[in-house]
Amino acid sequence: MHLLDMSRVNLLFCLLSLRVFHLCHCLENDCGYSYEPNGADFEQNAMDTCLDDQNFNDFGSSLIQDIYSSVKKAECDLANPSDYPPHYQTRDGEKFDFIIIGSGSAGAVIANRLSENSEWKILLLEAGGDPTKSTEVPAFYGFLQKSILDWQYQTDSEGDNCLGMVNNSCYWPRGKVLGGSSTINGNIYVRGNPKDFNDWHAKGNYGWAYKDILPYFKKSEDIKAKEVLSNLNYTNYHGENGYLSVDTWSDHGIKDIVDAFSGGMKELGYDVNTDCNGESQMGFVKMQGTILGGKRCSTAKAFLNPVKNRPNLKVSKISLATKILFHGNLKVAYGVKYLDRHGNELRAITKKEIIISAGTINSPQLLMLSGIGPKAHLESLGIKVINDLQVGENLQDHLLMAGLLFSYNYTRDIKPLTDYMYEFLTTNSSRLSGIGTLGYAPFINTFNNMFTLPDIQIHQYDFDINDTFALDNLIKMFGIRDEIGKLYHEVNTKRAISFVMPTLLKPASRGQILLKSRNPHDKPRIISGYLSSDRDMNTFLRAIDFISKLAKTESMKKLDTQLHEIAPPACEAYPLSSEEFRKCALKHLTTTSYHPTSTCKMGLMGDQSAVVNPRLLVNGVKHLRVADASIMPTIIRGNTNAATIMIGEKAADLIKADWSPH
Repeated sequence: MHLLDMSRVNLLFCLLSLRVFHLCHCLENDCGYSYEPNGADFEQNAMDTCLDDQNFNDFGSSLIQDIYSSVKKAECDLANPSDYPPHYQTRDGEKFDFIIIGSGSAGAVIANRLSENSEWKILLLEAGGDPTKSTEVPAFYGFLQKSILDWQYQTDSEGDNCLGMVNNSCYWPRGKVLGGSSTINGNIYVRGNPKDFNDWHAKGNYGWAYKDILPYFKKSEDIKAKEVLSNLNYTNYHGENGYLSVDTWSDHGIKDIVDAFSGGMKELGYDVNTDCNGESQMGFVKMQGTILGGKRCSTAKAFLNPVKNRPNLKVSKISLATKILFHGNLKVAYGVKYLDRHGNELRAITKKEIIISAGTINSPQLLMLSGIGPKAHLESLGIKVINDLQVGENLQDHLLMAGLLFSYNYTRDIKPLTDYMYEFLTTNSSRLSGIGTLGYAPFINTFNNMFTLPDIQIHQYDFDINDTFALDNLIKMFGIRDEIGKLYHEVNTKRAISFVMPTLLKPASRGQILLKSRNPHDKPRIISGYLSSDRDMNTFLRAIDFISKLAKTESMKKLDTQLHEIAPPACEAYPLSSEEFRKCALKHLTTTSYHPTSTCKMGLMGDQSAVVNPRLLVNGVKHLRVADASIMPTIIRGNTNAATIMIGEKAADLIKADWSPH
């Protein structure tokens, strides 16, 4: 996408590039919230000139004003703060029935479901604020990373992974905003494989088998994807009355690439699959996304917006939880200490329980700061130990290989970004409403295409010829070193390209989260553990072989497809495409696909590695629960957001069952 093609001077220049005055006028008079302008005198004078045209009885001016008004209204409707619950300023020591920490993919769901009981007073603490306008635009997900909506985590330098990244460290974005990572992610809705949940059950996590959790997936969902609705048995797998809108993206200009991929996959034994959340996960999948009318449907929009006016739900924004409070030696949680938006330290008291839904990184961090974690680690930092549990261990992630490119003899019509944005605002449908080829993914088994369990998912990013700006943004998003980044640009200079990124679905490698200090403002240490298992390296090598075969299929040849293996300087000593070269490239160019899990592992009481039991209660203490992706015993096969929402739904029912009189 040529994001800097602004050469055409048209109506949109008057309407959108002089936005400061427009936005001030719009937001103060029509949107009901304030905006402080910071524009130049030129912008003010130019806008005055535009507005002066209204004084003439001129048909053209009237028509332009109608267009302006429609754009203005659409902009006002985009991420309007009134769409979300208002900020609530608590009083120190104020009491609530339940305190939920984190409004992300699980926390927003729990807040919605618990507040259904009007007799319960709920406090939802969120470290971030409201979503911004960019969060509404599916195609802009990459620009939300390294923004104020992102915790901006980095992994530790470990010496044998992330070697092609700046400071030998992989970048890990996590949402710091209402809706959490569901507000900044790629919107992809993949539930995982039924065997993932059956394996949880087999390890003693009763109530978490696929048959048990499928109703919770369906409960959340409002399925709108026409490809799914055309299946006669779709109601066996999908719901139609939930808060979460699930749809498929429109394909804007990618049909030729999609056809080549689907044809090539068929030649290699894989069919097109229009519902990886249905009967089978395998094949070339047209994926579903959390989409509502062409815009993002985060859990903030899906679950908090409909209940924003419930008087018993209080949402405290820009409020950082720093410690869980316990009664003496009783190991009974009774409150939360947190910093409000003004930096004041306050306490919120619970009459029933506290639910931590802060995510795979922040949940273990908060537990350890509160004295729940590995004894030796906490004592080394001078933290009083409440309970010795393996908090922060068992870290798992879907790592992907970012060093493979397909290039094509392929071009498509390109419009200026202003045109796409105008279409998005006025029709909710444009190239900005989609995520390109990322909306499709092969799910394969690298041993045998007849196996029904995938071990690799292949993510794709597509770029037009010489798409310098967008490509550079992705390279910086990954944190790839400049001397390696230029190699991607060299390929893209003359040909359209796709990043073809094999993603490891069931890693054997394990990492951990550790505290750096007792200061809650210090980001924790993230030891990814990437490629610490030879099994993971070998799976990647088989996946690269598969991608090499895909490039050579007759269907891919129709676009003159070529495979390019990016060669970091440290790997040039090895013959290109050799096993030694590919192992070296993997150590340099594997990174996160943004799916960390499992740092507060769910398991039976006898499991020494478990942090919570199957009811998600923290082992050895009372009135404290964890409900987010951190409780997964093992990572699922596929993007983790959908399963985290399911965890929120099930957690809410567990809490209701424990505290409802009947």
